Amino acid sequence: MTVQTGVGPLLHRLTFVVLLGCLPVAGQDPFDGKPQDREIFARPTNMPIELDGVLDEPAWAEAEPATDFIQREPFQGEPATEKTEVRILYDDKAIYFGISAFESEPDKVIINSLREDFTIRENDGVSVYLDTFNDDRNAFGFYINPAGAKRDVQSVDQGRNENPAWETVWDVKTKITEEGWFAEIRIPFKSLRFSESRVQTWGINFQRRIRRRSEQSFWAPIPRSFASFNVSFAGTLRGVEDVHPGQNFKVKPFLTSQFRKFSGDDFDTLVDLGLDLKYSLTSGLTLDATLNTDFSQVEVDEQRINLTRFSLFFPEKRDFFLENSGIFLFAQTDRSGPSTRDFIPFFSRRIGLSSGGQPVPVLAGARFTGRVGEYSLGLFNMQTRESDPEPAHNFTVLRLKRNILAQSELGTLFINRQSDQSGDYNRTFGVDASFRFWQNLRITSFLATTRTPGFETGDMAGRTWVEWKTNLWEARTDYLDIGENFNAEVGFIPRRDIRKSTSFLGLRPRPRSISWIREFFPNAQLQYITDQEGRLVTRITDLKFQISLADGGSFQVGRTLRFEREDEQFSIGGLEIASGDYNFDRWFTEFRSDTSDRVSGSVRYETGDFWDGTSKGVRLSLSFKPNYKFTASARFQWDDLKLQQGNFTTRLINTRLEYAFNTQIFLSAFIQYNSERRQVSSNLRFNLIHRPLSDIFIVYNEERDSFQAGETDKSLTFKYTHMFDMF
Repeated sequence: MTVQTGVGPLLHRLTFVVLLGCLPVAGQDPFDGKPQDREIFARPTNMPIELDGVLDEPAWAEAEPATDFIQREPFQGEPATEKTEVRILYDDKAIYFGISAFESEPDKVIINSLREDFTIRENDGVSVYLDTFNDDRNAFGFYINPAGAKRDVQSVDQGRNENPAWETVWDVKTKITEEGWFAEIRIPFKSLRFSESRVQTWGINFQRRIRRRSEQSFWAPIPRSFASFNVSFAGTLRGVEDVHPGQNFKVKPFLTSQFRKFSGDDFDTLVDLGLDLKYSLTSGLTLDATLNTDFSQVEVDEQRINLTRFSLFFPEKRDFFLENSGIFLFAQTDRSGPSTRDFIPFFSRRIGLSSGGQPVPVLAGARFTGRVGEYSLGLFNMQTRESDPEPAHNFTVLRLKRNILAQSELGTLFINRQSDQSGDYNRTFGVDASFRFWQNLRITSFLATTRTPGFETGDMAGRTWVEWKTNLWEARTDYLDIGENFNAEVGFIPRRDIRKSTSFLGLRPRPRSISWIREFFPNAQLQYITDQEGRLVTRITDLKFQISLADGGSFQVGRTLRFEREDEQFSIGGLEIASGDYNFDRWFTEFRSDTSDRVSGSVRYETGDFWDGTSKGVRLSLSFKPNYKFTASARFQWDDLKLQQGNFTTRLINTRLEYAFNTQIFLSAFIQYNSERRQVSSNLRFNLIHRPLSDIFIVYNEERDSFQAGETDKSLTFKYTHMFDMF
């Protein structure tokens, strides 16, 4: 036991040594700071611009282009292999971008999708990033591919949170020729938020992706170690004068009709009306409201089989909760590491869903978000209806952040859940801080507490997270403390009564002499968890070696050493696991092919100790894209467990079919089989975008018991939405 408790502090000391050791050599990387100050001027025009993908209007020829793009992948700092030019025009209503993506081999341009919010990494494309408040923190992103597919994204905190559910009105037309592909983009000023200044100064950047070469290039270069949305590296847009964002008052009523039948019951018919509203109170503050909210068009969750003793995390998919959600993030650390899901004080999936995961009717809600000077503000309130056995609840969230220094911020958070039953409430209070120094060093910390009737004390929770990241090195250390009675009922906190220390160290060398290998990534991570008395309860050591291939694929192999101490017996797969100390030694290997290929896939195999026995598992995926209109994919998960109490096997299969008739009409089918639930579920969705931000949905859902014939739940939903632009 002495050896076990000594490994954690040793690795933490080693991580801090690496962090300190990196400081003197930070300046050796020419891209650690802003490599160059790029500037472009928008040209005013009174001529009408016809969006057809042909830059033949005289005004385009008069606009000075942004060009000389610089690679980030595969060879950072080198010129892009193909020429790209972006020109900017504006009138009193909108800003226009004319894109010329020249190609030496236009027949090799890769297009894999027409659907809205397409997968960027699987397509050639160009992106426009706009930091309209020029604060080096937040931005809007507009992505297109050569076929005219669109994706719009809202980013906060330099790309630490990207929200693809954000939607606004804009348009694009593209054209492919023997010289390459060309695009014209129109973004109305009222679709953006910016200051009321007569002379506008925005941060701006452009990205070009050439998928067959796995190449990314930027007009204003960004190092690989930073997110594409890191607008502190962006160039400057000047020349936009005497424009206004407008009131942006939009009303979207909707009609929903649902026909449903549960096993043993007759058909039930439901018809309902609702309303969504968006109003820009000022140039920086927006009010969103919803009445009689309905989420029946949202795609069902991808099923998972829980082989752990903790709750599984399922992401939010409902647009109203996703839009502007970045402002409510608390103590945001990294985007993909282990610290992203162990403490989420506000998890919007707690709203409108019962403890058993069943929908709860939402009466109304409102969200007030935006910025005033150096402050960012988020105020959220939603009221649910009573639904047996759930009482009606009111949820309030208040978030306030203040920018300090060049790229740092301080914030506070308040969350309140109040039911219509006297004395039934839950409250969370928190303060957080995030600092960035020398671009590479980030420090995030928070302190929070809760109040709940019936809990003797509302214990505290706190974290300190430190990261040093360059193109070559990645190191971080993290300490998280959550008290036994810390009870954030509107959050996702799978484990309480812990003191958790995490250290990570990785190296990313790039062998220029091996053409088919892009990057090596050996890395090690240690999680060391004790209870509040300091007694070791979990220790996990992850050792991995990953190879990123030049074509976009990857290969990795790893070993996990794990210790678990259980004071009480628990159940997995219906089998009881006795209390005691357990040691695990597990291995895995995984290969993923290039996802942009017509046929792509992945395979993962893992095996080793599992509690008082062993287990082995296989994960397979396959995707077929014969053209950019149709995609078929399937995933298979198989686990074979052999425990002292018995053996069992689990299987999870899902199949997804997607067809895009064009950029406004989509049809999809998602079919799943879960051996644990003995159930086949189907989700079929038809979506017609009949005008901007206005949809027709037809959704069919079915859950069929695979062992009992006739046991079927099914529903057919029709939803019509129509957005009215009032000003």
